[in-house]
Formats: sequence, C-alpha cells, structure tokens
Amino acid sequence: MKSSSELFPVSLLKADCVGAITEDTYLIKHNLDPDHSVQIAISRLGRQDVNHSGLPLILVHGSFTNRGFWLSRSGQGLARFLLDEGFDVWLLEHRGHGLSPRNQDYVNNSVERYALYDLPAAQAFVAEQTGRTPAWIGHSLGGGMIATALAARALPQKPSGIVLIGSQMVMRPWYLWFPGVGFVLRRIVSFRQELDGRQLRIGPENEPAGVINEYLARQDWFGRWKAQAKDLLPLWRLSSTPLLGLSGVADTTDPAKYCQRFYRQYGGPKEDVLLSKANGFSEDYGHIDMVVSRPAEKDVWPLISRWLSAYA
Repeated sequence: MKSSSELFPVSLLKADCVGAITEDTYLIKHNLDPDHSVQIAISRLGRQDVNHSGLPLILVHGSFTNRGFWLSRSGQGLARFLLDEGFDVWLLEHRGHGLSPRNQDYVNNSVERYALYDLPAAQAFVAEQTGRTPAWIGHSLGGGMIATALAARALPQKPSGIVLIGSQMVMRPWYLWFPGVGFVLRRIVSFRQELDGRQLRIGPENEPAGVINEYLARQDWFGRWKAQAKDLLPLWRLSSTPLLGLSGVADTTDPAKYCQRFYRQYGGPKEDVLLSKANGFSEDYGHIDMVVSRPAEKDVWPLISRWLSAYA
C-alpha cells in the first residue's frame, strides 16, 4: 500500500462519518522513537458543505481519555465548533488511546517520548498535507505534552500558536512533600504497569506506568521539568510562539494558581485568562467543564476561536 506521506509510512485507517462530519483517520509510523512499533492515530475532520482551507489545528486530549473529549459520538464538541468556524481540525490520540494502538514498550511510554517523537511527526504530517504550519490546542496532560515539545525545541517548525487549557508543569502535590512517598508510589505503579481510568472513574482509557511515574518523579522534592536531561523552564521562558493559557477557578485537578504561574513564566506573547464569574464568564469553571459543558459552548469555545483568528 502506498504511504499517504512522503515523510514516513502513513496509512489510512478508516474513513467515516459522524453525523454530517467526515472523519479520516491516519496511522503514522514515524520510526523516531527507539520503539519502532509506535503508531499514532490522527483524525482529520471535514464537512462536504464547507471549504476548510483555514488554519490547521491539532487537538491533543488529556490523560485517561481519547479524541472523544473533543468530539462526541453524536458529532458535537469543541472540535465540531472549530470546524464550523472554518478551521482545519485534526485530532491526535496518545499511544494506546482511542485508535492509536499500543506499542511494544507501552508500559514505559512517557510525556517526554510523546513530545520528542509523536508531536513532531504529527506536526510534520499535517503541515505536509495542508501546506501550512498548524496551531496546537491541548487540555491538561495534552497541554503539558505541547509545552514540553515547544520548550524542548522538538517541533519541526514554530507553531502558529498554542492554546493550553488547564495545563501546568509546576505543581507539587502535598502528598509528595513527605520524603520517600514518591519512591513508594512509583514502585506500586511499576508493579501494576498501568492505571485503569474506568476503575478509577476518571476516564475511558488507561495510562501506562511510565507516564504516571514520570509525573511523580517530576513533582517530587528533587524533580524538575526535563527532556533529554535538560531543564525546560528556562527554555519555556525563551519561547516566542503566541500562547493562550486558560485556567478554571474551580479546577481541583490542575488548580488555577499553578496554571497561571506556569503561563506567566512563558517568555513569548501570551494571554492568560481565568475562567470565573468574577471575570465575566457564566460559570466558575472546573477541569473538564471548561471544555465539555453547555456554558463552555457560549463562553470558552468562541474565546478560543477569536484568539486563534487574531493571533495565530
């Protein structure tokens, strides 16, 4: 079968319809990771009655979920809204999530590996297909992946812009203040090999031990936000891509004070928005409902679209 790309092997996994939306899903086998079994799924959305020649956007979901976070089975969500606004929308799924198959070394996957290998390949493919450098949107861990790739200078071109929603890399949870707790937790997670999102009642997908232990190590007493052994905060301060950072005042997963602290350390042009009633929004938004809720459709989605149109 002929590859859909001149860059690396890419195959069309499926061409489907979700209501009035078309969805073409590609499997990218970039061979950049030390584990050459890695394949990542990226889905391009479209509508037959709309010419989507606008800015390409790559959306990256957070932990324990998949592309369904952006687009429901009935074809609704932020992805549909942005599609209707004329953007060229692509949905990237982490390894082992949704339509991305598990790689052989699944247990040892990490945000660092996603950021250094998967995101650059996805950006290169989308740029090849559209002829334009895409912008990125990430929620929670997805935003952390984008920030890591940007700070590590891993992306092949400077993105048109990045939107981070409830994302941060600076919080140290209280339970990691106690010496030895992080080490014990990492041993437990390594023994289990993965955490089940359904069992924990936090999402439809599992997360591998590598991702969880990377988080625990990074937020421990002597932990740092790193990639390839380099501290990334200094590089984050030197970045120049336009940034829209959103945080929810009622977010208990990635609290607003940490998201804002992270966004404000960014060195490039940025807009830092706290989603709260005090700031004129209809809700005091939490971690999920700042993207997936009826109020977000009127408050948050248009804000993202306006910013992308103006700055990216």
